[in-house]
Amino acid sequence: MELLSLFTVAVFAAETILSPLADDAATALISTVPSVSFGQLTAAPASPPQILGAATDVPESLRVPGKTTPKPQRTKKSSYIIALLGDSMIDTLGPDAPHLKSKLAAAYPGVSFQIFNYGVGGTNIDYGLERITSNYQYLGQDIPALVSKHPDIVVVESFGYNPYPFDNGAIDKHWLALAAIVDKLKAHLPGVKIIIAATIAPDAKTFGDGAAGLSFSPDDKWKRVDVIKKYLESTVKFAASQHLPIADAFHSSLGADGNGKKAYINQGDHIHYSDAGRNLFADAVMKAVTTNRLLE
Repeated sequence: MELLSLFTVAVFAAETILSPLADDAATALISTVPSVSFGQLTAAPASPPQILGAATDVPESLRVPGKTTPKPQRTKKSSYIIALLGDSMIDTLGPDAPHLKSKLAAAYPGVSFQIFNYGVGGTNIDYGLERITSNYQYLGQDIPALVSKHPDIVVVESFGYNPYPFDNGAIDKHWLALAAIVDKLKAHLPGVKIIIAATIAPDAKTFGDGAAGLSFSPDDKWKRVDVIKKYLESTVKFAASQHLPIADAFHSSLGADGNGKKAYINQGDHIHYSDAGRNLFADAVMKAVTTNRLLE
């Protein structure tokens, strides 16, 4: 059975019981499929104004201290294809993920990179698994199956912002779904390099404020954010357990109070990335690439 083939004995994540949500929350946390790509949304006016997709460096005060990544060496090939799989937290990186692409170009001069964004807003990990080998439509566009692009690297984000609509055993099911994605990618793309990614942390104080069609009470915000954080934490543990490269923007974006740092969160909808958040996620992917020497 494909779902279980990654494990002889399934090793599940810790803390498998999620905090219960109110009845109206028993759906994907960002459950409405958008009419336009989240990556095309514009943040509410701020000072200075932020436009999703514009490049902005992460402020020095927000950079996370730690070891520097190894200096990239000569790559095995002169061109690479990278696919990004996820929900709106991948979609919001924008077409061709320009933040990541520019960092790759700077780190590996003379090497060509083609990046395909397979993020679909308002969908959970099961639909991500399906899109690996099945064509689909998104926002009126026909999208070929991910495997048809023959990527050298696939970045699999957690889908933590669109968790399963039930509590007991949900983290275990998500863990096995991640395993199924890894199995399917390896079966259809021999030699593919896989990076597991955990996106930025949410902020329970402001979650969803300003997002069209969303209005959460303070208690509901806390419950939803608590669920998302459990999924992100479990995703990091999954990568470690399977000895897979991890792009961990989750822990890097957490503040001392356990909430996501404001600077990384879009101030228009208080869900998706600010430009600094995009840079942080791109830095996390770059660290996974260089530390694990995936191109060398």
